[in-house]
Amino acid sequence: MGRVASTIAALLLLASPLAQAQTKITVSYGPGYPWIPAFVAKDQGIFAKHGLDVTLQFIAVGSNQPAALIAGTSQVAGLNPPIVLFADAGGADIVIVAGANGQSKQGTTGGVLVRPNAKIALPADFKGKKVGVPGLQSSLHIAFMKWLQDRGVAPSEVTYVEVPINQMNDSLRSGATEAVVAAAPFFGQILAAKTGVRAGDFLADLADPFTVYSAWGMSRRYMKAHPEVAPAFRASIREAMSWIDQNEEAAQRTQITYLKLPEAAALNTKIVGLTAEVTQAQMQWWIDAVRSLGLIKNKIALQDVLAD
Repeated sequence: MGRVASTIAALLLLASPLAQAQTKITVSYGPGYPWIPAFVAKDQGIFAKHGLDVTLQFIAVGSNQPAALIAGTSQVAGLNPPIVLFADAGGADIVIVAGANGQSKQGTTGGVLVRPNAKIALPADFKGKKVGVPGLQSSLHIAFMKWLQDRGVAPSEVTYVEVPINQMNDSLRSGATEAVVAAAPFFGQILAAKTGVRAGDFLADLADPFTVYSAWGMSRRYMKAHPEVAPAFRASIREAMSWIDQNEEAAQRTQITYLKLPEAAALNTKIVGLTAEVTQAQMQWWIDAVRSLGLIKNKIALQDVLAD
C-alpha cells in the first residue's frame, strides 16, 4: 500500500499546475509602491501557481518601459496611462491588461509639496515658479497640469523640471525647485524632513471618483501570441492583493529587496489604492486630459489601449 500511495502522490504532483510547463516572462517595474503586488506574487509563488515563471526587472525611468515591451526584453511592464497613450500615438500598440494603483477622494499618499518659505498656497501662486516632476508628461505631471488648468491657471505659466523622485527632497532643500510633485514613499519622507509642506491636494481633487495612476501593460502582438498570459497575470495580481490585506508589513518589506529602500522607509509606506482593474471610464479620463492639454491631437479609441 505504501508503494501505491507514493505512486499516486507522484502522479498528483505531476498533474498539479506547478509541475506543468510554465510560461517564462519578464515583468519590469519602476520606483514606487504600486508594484508591490508583483513582488508578493513572485515571492509567495502566486505567479507560479497561475502558470507564470516570472523574472522581475527594475527600470528606473518610466518612459523606457514601452521600449522594453517593443524590444521584447519585458513581456509585462509597469507604466502609467499617459505613457501608453503617447507610445500608441507613435505606433507602439501597447495595451493595458491590469491596474496597479489609483487615487480616491481620501487617503492620498502623494501630491505637490512646496518649500516652507515659497509663499505658495493657491493654484495661481504657482505662476512663474519652478516645479519638479518625476518625469515630463508623466501621470503626476499631467494630473498637476490638469488641476491647474481646471482652476484657471495656464500650465504654460509654470516651469517644470524633471527631478528623479528620490532626489526631490534635496531639490527642495537646495532651492533648485520651489515645489515638487511627489509620490510615496518619498512624499512622506519630504514631509517628515520638513523640507516641504502641502499646497492643496490635487490628487484628491481630481479623483472621479477613483483615478488610476499606474497600470500593467503588454504589447498587443505578444498578448495575441500568448493569450494565456494576460488573464494569468491579472489573476496573480488579484490574489497578491488579497494576501497583502492580511500581511501588510511583509508586503511593505518587499520594497527592501525590489526597490532597495531602507527598512524604515519601507515600513513607513502606506499601501493604499491598489487595484487590479482599469475601467473604460478611468482610461477615458486620461484620454480627455491629454487632449484638453493639447498633448495629443489625434483621436484615441478605448479599444486601442485597453484590453478586454
